Amino acid sequence: MKYLFVIAMKKEAGDIINHYKLDKIDDNYYKKDNLELIITDVSRNGITSALVNLIYKYNINYKDYTVINIGMVGSNNLKVGEVVMATKSLGYHFDLTPFGDPLYHALNSPFNLEKIDNIKEATCYTSDGFVLETNIKEDAIFDMELNAIVNFPFKKYYSIKVVSDSLNNKEYNNFNYKEALIKIIKVIDKII
Repeated sequence: MKYLFVIAMKKEAGDIINHYKLDKIDDNYYKKDNLELIITDVSRNGITSALVNLIYKYNINYKDYTVINIGMVGSNNLKVGEVVMATKSLGYHFDLTPFGDPLYHALNSPFNLEKIDNIKEATCYTSDGFVLETNIKEDAIFDMELNAIVNFPFKKYYSIKVVSDSLNNKEYNNFNYKEALIKIIKVIDKII
């Protein structure tokens, strides 16, 4: 089984690269044995461009890979520092109700992702910008990448997210990515 970590920012990827002793192949691509990692940049366009370039440049066969997406997210209710599995992905970019579609609809939306037992689950809404308010009442997380990742036909998808900011509290200044990373690596080890 091959695993591809898909991570938007270098600051999110650095410790994963070091922990799994991945070798640098080029500026944003790392690899060792059956583990590979790509740093994509933030946004749907960043994800799409980076994955298309990676697949083309290295002749990657989608169906051979399980994707593990890792990243920081905002939330409406969850606490800052909480690590969750995104088990459902939805687009959250424009209101399509005038056209008879659901409010938060995008290609492959909702998309169900793999789960890990005993890890808190949340629905992830992918937006084109920071979500500063929402009418969603149930626990939700907001990112700018996941719904673009699931449009690629990989074998399986896991998404491990850490809440870095929340609409309902002011804990961002207390957020410590290094502490959350310990929990993230435990989840990754259950997958691989």
